[in-house]
Amino acid sequence: MTTIPFKAVAVDMDGTFENDDKQFDHERFEQVLTKLREHHVHFIVSSGRPLSRLRQDFYDFLDRIDIVADNGSILTQDNKIIARHVFTYKTGIKLINFIQVNYPEIKIAASGLERSYINKKAPTQFKSLMHFFYPDAVEMANLLEIPTSDSLTKLTLSCSAELAIEIEKKFNASNAERIHCTSSGFNNIDVMPNGINKGQGIKYFLRYFNVKPEELIAFGDGMNDQEMIELAGYSYAMKNADERMKKIAKYEAPSNNDMGVLQVLESYLA
Repeated sequence: MTTIPFKAVAVDMDGTFENDDKQFDHERFEQVLTKLREHHVHFIVSSGRPLSRLRQDFYDFLDRIDIVADNGSILTQDNKIIARHVFTYKTGIKLINFIQVNYPEIKIAASGLERSYINKKAPTQFKSLMHFFYPDAVEMANLLEIPTSDSLTKLTLSCSAELAIEIEKKFNASNAERIHCTSSGFNNIDVMPNGINKGQGIKYFLRYFNVKPEELIAFGDGMNDQEMIELAGYSYAMKNADERMKKIAKYEAPSNNDMGVLQVLESYLA
């Protein structure tokens, strides 16, 4: 049997595992996943996408993969949530209000454990994109009226990275419950509880599986993959990746439009 130098695989979705049309080759992945499982290798999807979207993306594979959703806020195994990191309700609403008052030009999508929420007055283009990524989203007249029964895992903002740095700095200066901003792709920013990222989610699974970081192979294209890529013994930046990511990763994979992740994994499994 082929010797595989890793025991866990971690893949980003947008710009990495899926092509630019937000698709991947299901039949080819089925073959790769079957071989990985024969070698007792765990497959972890690690994405900024919410769990509701990832459950649709991997509908046929949910009992054979693990998921790090919302950039590390939610972890699932066998399609069951095993860990979650959320804002307190008070902080989540306070953060939305802070952004709406000080940066009214920014559009917001709020991801919760129960549902996701979008302002019904947001531009059609923004709502269309958010409805794809948040298939359970409801449109609200006022995001400050999100039900108290729900807990927010993250916010997605339509703003630049520079403005996100400003928001993070100003909000954290006057709030004990701190936030962290990171790129989510598509010129949007994800805002999460401080200390939550893909790398932390992957570390949780590695401890659970008794797998060492040097036994992890990881694939990414954007800077929200940094902690995950830095953690992995076998780290790959996609050919289409951010140039900063290429400097961090040890290797380069073919582009996402060429199913680069599957190409690399197939080479190890040959």
